[in-house]
Amino acid sequence: MLTYLYLFSVIVGGVLLAASILLGGKDLDADGDADADLDADLDADADADLDADLDADADADVEADAHGSLGKDVGGHGDVAGFLYLFLSLRFWIFFLAFFGLTGIVLDVFGLVSSELLGLGLAIGMGLAVGGGTTGLIKKLTKDSAGAVVTSKDYVGKTARVLVPFEGASVGKVRVEIGGRSVDLLASGVEDEDEPGYGGKEEVLIVEMDGSRARVARLESKKASR
Repeated sequence: MLTYLYLFSVIVGGVLLAASILLGGKDLDADGDADADLDADLDADADADLDADLDADADADVEADAHGSLGKDVGGHGDVAGFLYLFLSLRFWIFFLAFFGLTGIVLDVFGLVSSELLGLGLAIGMGLAVGGGTTGLIKKLTKDSAGAVVTSKDYVGKTARVLVPFEGASVGKVRVEIGGRSVDLLASGVEDEDEPGYGGKEEVLIVEMDGSRARVARLESKKASR
């Protein structure tokens, strides 16, 4: 029974891995973009849960990764985000299936283990080790290629574009180009509440970082034209 499971896994994993190689890694690059979006979503959730704590500790140096994540783990959220990133990554499952199936078939065909359960455990362990190690290494290399770690101070003075419209102190989202990458940040305005809201695709200026949230103002040229 397990033999069929191993065979199915190695076929599916092998086909996906071969396809990614033949396509020049385009599908895995797309997975990297999805992973980046996942990072941003996980970080946004962590920001929402911890916003009060971060506001109380306004002097803390909040570092952001290439997609707006916190540079340090707060209350273990960084570990949770890393765990979810791993197991929701397509890249991880491709390598897991391929090496889980391959290991199981080798152990089964050559009779290298005394029981099926032991072989299953070794196959799972190999799949986790190769899948997790490969995914983690690729993620690290991707971040290293993006340059040094970006801190909250690096965002101040940058021009950003509104993704999710907002008004006054309400929360929206902006995208800023920094370190050669696009970073999505939660954002709120510093202008009077009677000012018009910040519309989608509008360009704004990041004037300060309040914890992990950007405080933005309209560009002078925009304000002058109103």
